[in-house]
Amino acid sequence: MICDCQRRGRLRPSSFERLESSIPNCSCQKEELMTGVAERSTEVIPLTIAIPAYNRRSSVQILLKSICDQARSEDEVIVSDDGSTDGTSEQSSMMPGVRVIRHDTNQGMVANWNACLRAATRDWICVVHDDDRLEFGALAALRCACALAKGPALIVHQYAGNQFDDVFRCHYSTPSSWTVLNCPTIPSGAVVHRTIIDTLGLFDARFKYSSDLEYFARIASRFPLIVIESPRIVEYRLHGANYQLQTWRQTDFYDQFEEVQRSIISHAGIQDETLKRDILDKRMVSNLLYMLNLADRLGDRGLVRRVGKYCQRLRRRLSVRQTVTTYIAAITGWCPRLHRVKRLRSTST
Repeated sequence: MICDCQRRGRLRPSSFERLESSIPNCSCQKEELMTGVAERSTEVIPLTIAIPAYNRRSSVQILLKSICDQARSEDEVIVSDDGSTDGTSEQSSMMPGVRVIRHDTNQGMVANWNACLRAATRDWICVVHDDDRLEFGALAALRCACALAKGPALIVHQYAGNQFDDVFRCHYSTPSSWTVLNCPTIPSGAVVHRTIIDTLGLFDARFKYSSDLEYFARIASRFPLIVIESPRIVEYRLHGANYQLQTWRQTDFYDQFEEVQRSIISHAGIQDETLKRDILDKRMVSNLLYMLNLADRLGDRGLVRRVGKYCQRLRRRLSVRQTVTTYIAAITGWCPRLHRVKRLRSTST
């Protein structure tokens, strides 16, 4: 296990570290060993796995199967159906051991996330988006992280690859400005302890598009952060109907996204106004270029234009190449990418 916070501190060697090298590549044996480590370290760590769902009957059934295949009897599985009209709640209620909560009217994503947190009865709560799927061994890895925390913490994941193996690896960070500004922003599959909810409250409903970013930053400013690098926790399903992409298409998204970034910087405790502006611009550019690339990969020319135009507001922060690329994107809805050139070169050779 790798444990490295911004202070270069290390956790004491534990059974996780001693057993890590003995975990084989065989998935079933690895699952048994990881579960065994969690059991010996914590006896039992029950989890609430909650799915905020809306009109995703088919994908929710796939997700539920991936959860139930690895859930323990002590766990709780919840589907919070936000007024679906496609039979999501009816189909989910047919799964053994699944508790379904149905809203008569659609309340919106943030309200549904908060409904999941309120409905949970276990101390550790994992929220998984309705169009994703849990990887095999994900719950065992999350339990390992809960055991390492030894108290309330935010557990997120950022897969770092498996060049040699896919054993359990994580980073641990104590609350600090660095932790806040470098907290991964992947809400699906993240785990939060009930004490954090009681202390800091729920997702901020003022931010209807990116409240998870603000919430994670708020938590990281007060509680430890554990980032799981291996194994992979969630399989993401990228498609044009993703909730994230839907928010990017809203006319008020970008102004609100900038306000969220300001909140994150505030949680980091940055006081100098020049530094705050510099951090804000860099974070906005980084996120916008990511959005631009993803929109282009999906072939959504309207979204490419929209993001490209917003990038032009920050052109003083762009390189010459980025300035040209975003200008072309804003005008044509097309975004030239370097990897296309590389692919053509490799094909020609």
